[in-house]
Amino acid sequence: MLVFILHTTSVWASSLPTGKWSYGRFSPTSFWSTDGSYKGAANEQAMALHVQANGTFEMYVLNSATYYNCRTSSYTYWKGTMQPGNQTFTLTPQQGTYRGEYSCYPGKNFKRPANNQEIAAAQKQYRYAWEKDREGRTALRIFFGADDQQGALFTPGHW
Repeated sequence: MLVFILHTTSVWASSLPTGKWSYGRFSPTSFWSTDGSYKGAANEQAMALHVQANGTFEMYVLNSATYYNCRTSSYTYWKGTMQPGNQTFTLTPQQGTYRGEYSCYPGKNFKRPANNQEIAAAQKQYRYAWEKDREGRTALRIFFGADDQQGALFTPGHW
């Protein structure tokens, strides 16, 4: 009789990618003002996803760009439920917040709750795959559309 014992972690055994996952990138190009003060990277993008074992999630998205002395940043927050599928999950937000900041036009800054139409439009299905990152840690590759073959590699977050 041959017996195999398979040991798995909760990440690999779970039908939901539970835990805190982070993705981010920034441009190697930076902007400096004429007085020598640092104005920021040319662009940045980050996403953090926190999935609870009970099927709830929180997602944080940051996109920013600097053009000469002006920095534009957008922040999005979603909170809702996650439904697992076969190497897919569907995020169904139940609430959200949008925030925009404009360094050259601070009077245009805003922060507001997402309306019902925006919340409904934010429901999306994602494909995912488990991989190892460069350090050999378990990582989550999320694909953002049916034609997306690259996706983004999310590593375990500690926030």
